[in-house]
Amino acid sequence: MSRSRLYRVSGIIIRQRNLGEADRIVVLFTRERGKLSAVARGVKKVRSKLAGSLQLFCHGRFLLAAGRSLDVVTQIQLADSFPHLREGLGRLAHASYVCELVDALIEEGAFDDVIYDLLVAALRALDEGGEPATIVRTFELKLLTLLGYGPEVDTCVSCGAEVEGGEAGFSPQEGGILCHRCRAAQGVPVIAAGVMRAMGDMIELPMEELAKRRLTAAVRQDLGRVMRAYVDYRLERPLKSAEFLTR
Repeated sequence: MSRSRLYRVSGIIIRQRNLGEADRIVVLFTRERGKLSAVARGVKKVRSKLAGSLQLFCHGRFLLAAGRSLDVVTQIQLADSFPHLREGLGRLAHASYVCELVDALIEEGAFDDVIYDLLVAALRALDEGGEPATIVRTFELKLLTLLGYGPEVDTCVSCGAEVEGGEAGFSPQEGGILCHRCRAAQGVPVIAAGVMRAMGDMIELPMEELAKRRLTAAVRQDLGRVMRAYVDYRLERPLKSAEFLTR
């Protein structure tokens, strides 16, 4: 194989599907080239050297060869397979969701090394037993903010008043917090005290610092409802894995 066709990327497998009896198409989110699709030939065969490293969530250095329609995975130097993500339905669902969200929001070829590092940090935090609800909400808010869709969490998006607490609400359509007057006028439900503070922390603080935090039941429930509505509003279609998330 010509060396001029070969290139290396650091990447994470965020989606995969079978192709024929022996091959598999993988979608990688890479640091250097963003989201890209490639084919792993013969990976479903018993003697394939790639099979163990070409699983969903696998993270490492990939050697690819440029192809006419799809590039070809030729080697993998595995950095982390995040094995604990496959040990229970809960962690599997949350890890699948963060990968599906990246896949849905980022176009083929688009790249951002900060988002790449954020995805690695989220998968690592889930793998190490962090609080799934906190990790996923943090990932949603950070990702949307990095993409320019971050919600307003300090001032009312309708009237501009500073919102410090009380009977505040959240409008997915307007993109953020509503003060108690605007919330009441629009018929938006009240959110639990602490939701705004939690959202602000999740946008500003590192994933590693937030991963062990446990939200109160009221904040977790309302924040899950708010972010589910906000993410769905930003997407063309609901994400399949979202149905399996715990609130």
